[in-house]
Amino acid sequence: MAAPVLLTIPTVDEEGAPPPAPASPSRTPPQQEPKPAVLRWRPPVRVTSEFDSERRLFSHRLSCRVLDGLAKLRLRISHGAGGGGILWGPTDVGLLARNFSVVVDPATRGAVLRGAADLAGSLRLRASHNTKNCQTGEQSYYIHVGCSALCLSMSCNYEYDKSIVSCIQLDRCFQFKYHSVKEQQGEVAITANLRDSPCKIELSSLVPPNGPPRATFFFPNGEVSIKEKILDERDRILSVNGLVKSRVLHGVCTAVYNDNVMSIKYRYKDDEVSFIPSISLPSNSLSFAFKRQLTPLDKLSYWYNFDTNYWGAIYKHKAHKHLKWKAGYESDNRLGWASLWVGDAGGSTKEAPLKAKIHLTLKVPQDNIQNSVVVFHVKKRWDF
Repeated sequence: MAAPVLLTIPTVDEEGAPPPAPASPSRTPPQQEPKPAVLRWRPPVRVTSEFDSERRLFSHRLSCRVLDGLAKLRLRISHGAGGGGILWGPTDVGLLARNFSVVVDPATRGAVLRGAADLAGSLRLRASHNTKNCQTGEQSYYIHVGCSALCLSMSCNYEYDKSIVSCIQLDRCFQFKYHSVKEQQGEVAITANLRDSPCKIELSSLVPPNGPPRATFFFPNGEVSIKEKILDERDRILSVNGLVKSRVLHGVCTAVYNDNVMSIKYRYKDDEVSFIPSISLPSNSLSFAFKRQLTPLDKLSYWYNFDTNYWGAIYKHKAHKHLKWKAGYESDNRLGWASLWVGDAGGSTKEAPLKAKIHLTLKVPQDNIQNSVVVFHVKKRWDF
């Protein structure tokens, strides 16, 4: 007897309709042609160009990451704009990494090599060598060795054609420095810190010595130093120099005494006003500067010198981060000027609109308006 055949009953949803038929497999899109091998491995290239109309100079910098991003290859070229100025400036090719760099100057066939390495947990070595000076019969290389521990820090710099600097610091209470230059002259300094006080004392002397050491006392609000000074008549006197800062009436007062001349400056500043008077003794030269923040976007600055009757004023307006302009006048140069910045002056070109920064300046001499000039500086970046 044959086994019964089990029939599968199609399922239905709540409304009684059978389930939809399975969708037919979609057609695969046609495969795109592979890119050439050259484009597949080419890293992104950054090109930055600058032009300075005052110097009539073009500067170009090309850079890209190589070795899987471990190093950067850089090429810098500069040339004049014609009609005078620099025809071709210095050109260099560099390979820059974290602990090693090589910069080659093709014109002189010289190179500067720099390297750094951690020899141990607290021992670090830095060295550099300039082959350009070797072609002229000189040697130029720099070596730095530093070691630091919990209570001891030691470092030594050696540069063949300039100086030797050594420093030993024991905890925070003692520091020894030695500085020697090529002409067999140097300086030795010993610093002692008071453990329970922020004050410290430093004694320094020339090598070979030519008199008693110089003593300097450092304290939180300034410093005072005493040293021997040789006059024109070969007479020796003790010279006292110092600097003191202190808060006075919601501002900071600074007094500097150097070679029998004292300069006192007071600076008061809040969110809207800055006032900076200063006087020099014994000449009694008095001057002051005043700044007023008119609005969050507008600022006015003014300064005046009572001795020379020179004065100057600057008005600044900042529309937003990437656009501002200034206008001012300088009585000592009898010059009026106005400047326009497009792009953040202190920021990078990458964040500027269109990756470009422009600085325009109009200079108008008071005595000869016809000789007014416009100078500008343009910086543009391209990413390929």
